[in-house]
Amino acid sequence: MGGGYKKNKKNIDHNSNDILTTIEGAKEYFNINNRQLRLNIPQYYLKPRDWFSVPPHLWEDGLPAFMVNYQFNEYRTNRGNYTGNSKFLSIESSLNLGGWRLRQSGNWSSNSSREKSHWQPMMLYLQRDYSALQGGQFTLGQTATDSDIFDSFPFEGIQLASDNNMIAGDLNQYSPIVRGIAYSQAEVIIKQNGVVVYQKSVKPGLFEIRDFNAIYSGDLDVEVRETDGSVRHYKQSAASLPVLQREGRFRYNIALGKYRNTNYFSHDNEPYFFLASGAIGLPNEYTFYGGGIQANDYISTLAGIGKYSKILGAISFDITHAVSDFSSNHHVNKSGKESGQSYRFMYSRGFGESNATLNVSGYKYSTKGYYGFNELQNIKSRFISETDISKSHERASIQAQISQDFNNLGMLSLSGSREFYWDTSTGYNFTASYSIPFRHFSTTVSMGISKSPYYDNTDKSLYLTLSMPINSFQSNYRHYITNSMVTSNGDVRQQVSINSVSDDNKFSSNLSQGWQYKSNNKTSNLNLNYRGSYGLLNGSYTYQNDATQFSYGISGGVIVHQNGVTLSQPLSLNSAMALVRAEGAKNIKITNRTIYTDWRGYAVVPNLNIYNKNQVSLDVNTITDDVELLNTDVNVIPSRGALIAADFSVKQGNKALITLLQKNELPVPFGSLVSLANSKESNTSIVADSGQVYISGLPDEGELYVKWGNTAKEECKAKYALSKSKMRYNEITLRCY
Repeated sequence: MGGGYKKNKKNIDHNSNDILTTIEGAKEYFNINNRQLRLNIPQYYLKPRDWFSVPPHLWEDGLPAFMVNYQFNEYRTNRGNYTGNSKFLSIESSLNLGGWRLRQSGNWSSNSSREKSHWQPMMLYLQRDYSALQGGQFTLGQTATDSDIFDSFPFEGIQLASDNNMIAGDLNQYSPIVRGIAYSQAEVIIKQNGVVVYQKSVKPGLFEIRDFNAIYSGDLDVEVRETDGSVRHYKQSAASLPVLQREGRFRYNIALGKYRNTNYFSHDNEPYFFLASGAIGLPNEYTFYGGGIQANDYISTLAGIGKYSKILGAISFDITHAVSDFSSNHHVNKSGKESGQSYRFMYSRGFGESNATLNVSGYKYSTKGYYGFNELQNIKSRFISETDISKSHERASIQAQISQDFNNLGMLSLSGSREFYWDTSTGYNFTASYSIPFRHFSTTVSMGISKSPYYDNTDKSLYLTLSMPINSFQSNYRHYITNSMVTSNGDVRQQVSINSVSDDNKFSSNLSQGWQYKSNNKTSNLNLNYRGSYGLLNGSYTYQNDATQFSYGISGGVIVHQNGVTLSQPLSLNSAMALVRAEGAKNIKITNRTIYTDWRGYAVVPNLNIYNKNQVSLDVNTITDDVELLNTDVNVIPSRGALIAADFSVKQGNKALITLLQKNELPVPFGSLVSLANSKESNTSIVADSGQVYISGLPDEGELYVKWGNTAKEECKAKYALSKSKMRYNEITLRCY
């Protein structure tokens, strides 16, 4: 792809002004009656579309603002003589000035049964986008490298990296979705690089955590803590799909700085490094990619090639050679240099009309001496023996995901992974689910088998659920009854629950009763959720034979801007937001959102599509009788992290249909201009037939000024006094003086 018009020199007559002669295959149609000329030009000759979805000069950097995102969860358990308590607070903030973003993120955690409470800083950096070199982000500070070629890792320094969101037809990227089965009201903890990056309470049954954002590209360590104290571990891959690029597209990542150790208890071993990687799209659907890392204790080089085939799908293969130096470590009983190679294969294929998708990614470390850069630094930061290093050193792994949509017959989904280690047993995880939508109910069957290499037991489970709507005794709520059954390692759990969701999706609840047959346990659960304009609230209570569990959470955002302070639902600091400014229009709903304007007429709309046109709309069905919107839609094109003003013109006051008569009892002329006398605000309307004019934003009483010419005889005034009613609408006749 590139600029310019494509031309076929053999078929072009440069001396002719006739488009039919100049461009082979062009056609023209002229309709003399409609005075219309239509030209059909083969796509071959058209200028290729620019790389950007929207021209860079239309990107909006937004308002200067300070924004804070927060999420707090607390989880309490009482079981016999044991009382457990864990808390998790996540804070993100952004200071926006022009196109610059100063971003910070970190979290605080506390657990009565594990380590003491502490604050874990995650990232602190300054960022700005640019449109040169097919667009990208300039970042300075504490951040993480790109994960397209090498595994991502935290560092402190400077980085230039491509931004796919700027590109038309966004390239596919893997967004991790953590899936699993909770046997009771459970606490799910997600870690990367040994750092807790997400924590949430989930109700019994299948769960999906979609609002989780991986910070690094390493595998996810998922920990599920049940009410009865049992703990299950499994790993989930967060690797990206094949790094294929369109022809002419060049993706890159250049980083220079110091590796940042995220281990709270040790900050040793933070070597300086330089990283460069890139991928370029070549003709015939090929992609070449590669790069290298140079550090004080590490050198690696990667080269790979990818190919898209209409028959085979997307394939990529690469080789990495690395040399790791253990000489400078202080904690590991290991020294000298080791070298090795890593071979990686990735495959993805869709099957068109069959609605099936297959993703397979395999990783194999061919020699024991291969270490990734992030893996090496983690090893050297811990007190660990050489034997323990080998036990945790992965030799090979393979992951696969298959999905098949049978339309009215349901959806089948299969996923599995297996890891092989040098000096310990293998680990694996396999899940299969099949959901069938019937006319009056739906059902899902799910099976899971998993084993951690650090635990001897294999976790086996089978989940069956049946859900159907029930007639509501409340017209503004939707109710569903669900019966589910879980078998886990020979034990059977059954649960009956009633789910309720309000029509406006603000409130939802789940009330359930469960039975565990092997231990004769009974469990009662209550979950409540509220999604408001100022934030999200959730709470749960569980009662079991010998234990009770209580949890609650709150999340939202705070924005300090030039017009004051506005509270909101959780902000999308890594994408973009709109600040609705409709002063005087309180409690107006944002279309297709559970968001309403506050008492001043302000609201925040998160999760906008960056570098693309977004429409922000107000729902006219929710306006009050004393408010009229002069515009209901605003289009914005935000850059990454921007807070864009979405301004709406509002008239507040009475509405009236007024018939205006002149002194001679004749209606004022058609087209006369009517406005409020002595008003500082512009509020002008035009008279229609029979002297009628519709005016909004009127005070209870006042004076109108009418003008239909340039002389004193062609103007008049009329006083009015409106009746006070709840409708704030009047129909009156006024005589000018």
